[in-house]
Amino acid sequence: MNIHITRHLVAEEGLRLEPYQDHLGWWTIGVGHLIDSRKGGKLPTWIRAFPISPDAAEMLLREDIERLERNLYGLEPWMVGLSSVRQAVFISMAFQMGVSGLLKFHNVLKHATRGEYALAAAEMLESSWNRQTPARAGRLAQAMRTNSATYLEGAE
Repeated sequence: MNIHITRHLVAEEGLRLEPYQDHLGWWTIGVGHLIDSRKGGKLPTWIRAFPISPDAAEMLLREDIERLERNLYGLEPWMVGLSSVRQAVFISMAFQMGVSGLLKFHNVLKHATRGEYALAAAEMLESSWNRQTPARAGRLAQAMRTNSATYLEGAE
């Protein structure tokens, strides 16, 4: 698993041991783990009571990241060759908007496949995603541009 992504997602999403509604109104638990059936989420059968433990939240996050990595790298195998920082950028974007949402960033992906990371970052900042979540998009664009994990270390 990517060494940068777990801490990054905890910083971006927060950790909640009770079910809560995210900013779009979807029921979630742990570190952004979707449990709202209206959006295809579900609570794992091994969770029987609330609050869940920090270990349970970590397990949910690990499973979510592994699923995203399998799906994303299965569709875009070239991403495996990226640095761990740039992989974390794409995993974070997929975590936030789904793999299908990330794959709509055609120009970002095109530039990244060519090693044109400054152009990929600029395209990230030209998106409606940036207008909706500018702080997160800005941090991820900087990480893409610079290949520095510093921008993944904490949300404001």
